[in-house]
Amino acid sequence: MTEKAAGGDRRLREREFKYRRFFISLIAISTVLESIAAGVICGVEWERQAVLVFIGIFYAVLLLTTLEIVRIQQAWMQEKLGDYKRFAWGYFISCLMAVLSVYLPEFVRPVLLLSLGISMIVSPIFGMLCGMAHCTVYILCGEGDANVLLCFLLLLLCGCFAPYFLNKKEHFWWGILFLFLFPFGCVLLFSYLYAGYLEVNLIIYALCNGVLSAAGAAWLCQLCFFEPEGVKEQAIKKVLSENFGLVREMKRFSAADYEHAKKVSQIAEKCANIVGADSNIAAAGGLYYRLGRMDGEPYVENGVALARLNYLPREVIEILKEYNGEKKKPSTVESAIVHLVDSVVAKFDVLDKSTLSSTWNQDIIVYQTLNENSSAGLYDQSGLGMNMYLQIRDYLIKEAKLL
Repeated sequence: MTEKAAGGDRRLREREFKYRRFFISLIAISTVLESIAAGVICGVEWERQAVLVFIGIFYAVLLLTTLEIVRIQQAWMQEKLGDYKRFAWGYFISCLMAVLSVYLPEFVRPVLLLSLGISMIVSPIFGMLCGMAHCTVYILCGEGDANVLLCFLLLLLCGCFAPYFLNKKEHFWWGILFLFLFPFGCVLLFSYLYAGYLEVNLIIYALCNGVLSAAGAAWLCQLCFFEPEGVKEQAIKKVLSENFGLVREMKRFSAADYEHAKKVSQIAEKCANIVGADSNIAAAGGLYYRLGRMDGEPYVENGVALARLNYLPREVIEILKEYNGEKKKPSTVESAIVHLVDSVVAKFDVLDKSTLSSTWNQDIIVYQTLNENSSAGLYDQSGLGMNMYLQIRDYLIKEAKLL
């Protein structure tokens, strides 16, 4: 990369580090303030208020430690500043909701919804930690009954695992129905154990909790999982544009590598259309597949780092993580298509024109390359079926412009 570009990257990293510190501070402060505010609203004695402050500090340290562990492991927290921002503001809102909900009866408090929201926005492990913090505050501000605690814990666990079922549209309404019935039954059971009898108001509490959980989950799913029509396409078009900064940098780095990338992108897009995969993701994955060459070895790590720095879509970053099958085998159909097309185009790039002058020779190269990849089991985990494989092979032989 040029010296000017490297300087720009350093300034970008410094600016992002400053904002990360702000968002990390927001998470810690929100945790402590929730404990203090809930105690003041509930009018607990000063000894218990002191315990609440200690609990807030404890959970703040626990959350920040977990964030650091995830960062070191180069998981989602490394991808872009937006991940920190999304978590910090999402957590701040959940803390605010937790404080306001202390005005509600214990069995109506939205424990499931609070843990579900963070699980969707970030991950179940953070959803569980945040839910535990809220539940601890609730118990210390209430009567501390074991039945209430058990009810909260079950709702918390349900909220953490629910996103695994809600992020697929075919399971969506079954998941919403479950998120109504589970809180309804759970609250009804433990409110009975708590009071020793059932009253109309307890049944109403259970219904309110079920409706609140189901309606809130539906809204969060629309917000976090199901993007408005065209949003993803616009993001992909942006990174595929020749005016995109990273594309211009690729051109300056190597005209030959850029031409190779364009060819892989175009052919991968067509192959994805043929087999019914996401052609936009395949096109972007093909364009940036060799991105790591710009910074040299190790290609996978450097390619992923550059992609994250330039905010490429997550799906594209996943394809780069699986570059050439070096660290991971292709895990999606789009990743398999990009690998398959890149390996064929690479063979054509290095062979001399006289060898490729014969159509028969070209066909043999395609057959041989694809057979080598397939027999090595590179696509076993990708979901690329045999029928898809044969369709792509036929296209590469009969129609694709590989020269």
